Amino acid sequence: MKSFADNGYVIIKNAIRKKIINNLQDTILDKCKNTQKIKLSKQKYEVFSNYSLNNRSSEFDFCKSIYESFLYKNIIDEILLEKKIYSVLTNILGKDLSFDCENSNLALNLPIKKSKNNYFFKNWHQEIWSGSSPSSVQLWTPIFQKNNIKGQIELIEESHKWGHVPHSNRKPTTLPSKYKTKKLHLNYGDVIIFSTLLMHRSVVTEYPRLALTEIVKNFKWKNDTYENNKNWKIFSYSEITKIERFLGNHYLSPFRILDIKTDFSGILKK
Repeated sequence: MKSFADNGYVIIKNAIRKKIINNLQDTILDKCKNTQKIKLSKQKYEVFSNYSLNNRSSEFDFCKSIYESFLYKNIIDEILLEKKIYSVLTNILGKDLSFDCENSNLALNLPIKKSKNNYFFKNWHQEIWSGSSPSSVQLWTPIFQKNNIKGQIELIEESHKWGHVPHSNRKPTTLPSKYKTKKLHLNYGDVIIFSTLLMHRSVVTEYPRLALTEIVKNFKWKNDTYENNKNWKIFSYSEITKIERFLGNHYLSPFRILDIKTDFSGILKK
């Protein structure tokens, strides 16, 4: 947690089990109209790569269809509840957690020569520019990639301490004269969780790459940001919230679920 406060991010190695990674990839291959049962990761990538490069639909629509399948299978919930990930999220945000399920939270990056108007290729930016609350966090993990050497994301170290950076046309209008950057080299199953204030950008890729991004917030923390206009799915309750849900109303009144004809005398004596 000290790393998150100082650097604006936490990298978690081997956070997602191979079983879940395979489920993610197989779900995508189904969308790629591939009916073969492929076990080798390299072969799965080749099928995904060929389809994404030749896909005629927009990159946004391509990702939206895949993400909807993830939601239907509750795969996002599984990922966020993975032991290492859940531990970091709850240490930062508490246990009343939800994720943004409205947008197609997948980022497809294609080689520039294959996609002149790459929808998901982004310059330096902060997630708060898109309406995220400073009290929320973003998760990023690769799903399909040729390797982990090129084509992920790049961060500006400690930029979360700059506050809201002035911007125009989805680009910062000014940056400090000196700053330190870090390029990610995450393997399948690795995850980075970072502040919505942290400045980051896409790195040019030579091969197709697909990553999952998720905004997570504590749904009990009130804010007036654009996040209120999105749909959120709850995947974790704190112990206090579990009690409130059990009692069923905000007055927390007793005997709510008992039959009116029940004799309370025995209960009251216990």
